[in-house]
Amino acid sequence: MPLSSILLVIEDDCSGKNKKNMKMIRDFLIINCTGTNDSIALKIDNKFFYKKLQTNLTKSEKLALDIHTFLKENNVEIDEKFSLIINSGPGSFSGIRIALAVAKGIQLVNKLNVYSFNYFLLNAAPYLNKETKIISVQKTNNYYYYSESNLEGKYTFTTPKKINADCLHKENSIIVASQEIVHDEIFNDISLKKIKKVEFNLKNIEILIENNLLENKLIKPLYLS
Repeated sequence: MPLSSILLVIEDDCSGKNKKNMKMIRDFLIINCTGTNDSIALKIDNKFFYKKLQTNLTKSEKLALDIHTFLKENNVEIDEKFSLIINSGPGSFSGIRIALAVAKGIQLVNKLNVYSFNYFLLNAAPYLNKETKIISVQKTNNYYYYSESNLEGKYTFTTPKKINADCLHKENSIIVASQEIVHDEIFNDISLKKIKKVEFNLKNIEILIENNLLENKLIKPLYLS
């Protein structure tokens, strides 16, 4: 089956614009297969379950089986009341494509609503109530990229761009980055008070839901080069 028949594509994957009201999302399954922190998670009846997966998935059948086993272990049967939330990256292009393909299969069988997020948004989530500009930084393919927030009644985020000399020095802003890169040379002349180290936490999805920052369509993997 060609990939074009599996994925729905939208280009502006960080904008936060033209969203459905997502605050009614309560029970959901998360698929996170980017080659880093590969995992699945489940929220149902205000309980949160998490399972780490083998990294570098190569077959959709393995992921589908992992999800089936995970649901069975927690005595959960998903139905149309559930939502499915996928990490679009950046990360392993093949891993994300496998996650999207499996998600499409689950959606067709169970009639679920499907949403997506990315690492820029997930890392920024704990700081969304600070009313300060957030510059979310990711390293991929040996380059650094950033997405910054706009707050005009509600949060939106820009499409990721390569880091330039000025973006990290904007006034009245904070920089969020994963603990793996906060000590990299690119941050050497930035005040430590301005840099916020974040840890991977899929529970932050709930903050993105509250701020209407999930995409409401399957999107292509967030490939940065």
